[in-house]
Amino acid sequence: MSTDLTAYLYAFSSVLTFSIAAIGFTYLSHKTSALWMNLFKCGLSFLISLPLIYYFNDQIYWSIKTCWPFYVSGFIGLNIGDWLLLSAYKKIGPARTLMIFGFQPLIAGGFSYFVWNEVIYPIQLIAIIFFIMCLFLISYEKFKVNRTWEISGLLLALGGVTLDSIGVILTRHGFNLNPELGGLEAQYLRTLAAIVGFIVFIPFVNFNFNSNLKLLSRNEKLIAVISSFLGTFLSIAFYMQAVKIGKLATVTSIVLADPMMSTFFESLWLKKWPTKYLWLALCCFIAAIYFLFYPQFN
Repeated sequence: MSTDLTAYLYAFSSVLTFSIAAIGFTYLSHKTSALWMNLFKCGLSFLISLPLIYYFNDQIYWSIKTCWPFYVSGFIGLNIGDWLLLSAYKKIGPARTLMIFGFQPLIAGGFSYFVWNEVIYPIQLIAIIFFIMCLFLISYEKFKVNRTWEISGLLLALGGVTLDSIGVILTRHGFNLNPELGGLEAQYLRTLAAIVGFIVFIPFVNFNFNSNLKLLSRNEKLIAVISSFLGTFLSIAFYMQAVKIGKLATVTSIVLADPMMSTFFESLWLKKWPTKYLWLALCCFIAAIYFLFYPQFN
């Protein structure tokens, strides 16, 4: 199997597992809080990855000198970035939040343009217009229902996507510095950094961990465990391996399938057909993706 195809399979597996988990994250963030959900999923992921690292490797990777990109990526991506994304899930839902992930290639592309002098094609700017239309439709849908544009939800999502994008770029740099590391090791280092971040925040933030845990029924606790395993441990391990061996732009483009999958799973969970505004937003999203990656196929 070719390296590119393997990277595509890893990326698609990451999208599938995360799309399923996003429904559980949204439900439990409403029941407890986005902060609690983020702490729980990162903690469970770390507890799973730690013994696996010991089992599959004869050493634990700690070096700040060479592994710092993974640590920084984990702190800003898994800790702060995911907190913002889970907060956005509560306000505008996972499908709409993940549509904003379409901005990730633009953020990465802009970074590559200014830092690595990579080419940006004029036709790709059309994608920005469709992404803005997508954001408008998401806001207008909320306005029709709640008489509010839900700008805060969009800003939370954009903040989360920006931090996640920076995390992806740092992760790729980390693999360049440590080519011997795989996706599991990267996932472990990033989760470790996220956990350290939570420890630092303890004097300033009340997580209410035990009280929120008691709010959940037995089935809801099971949902929390399964969602955290799929969406934080398994999905990120797949994604890290895809970032390591695949082309960053292509891997990112596959991840953009997330909104379509999340829309499907969200509709199943809510037993509710997507609204016409969501369908229109999806159409704008697909058009934006087309113009964004048009130069690569012509």
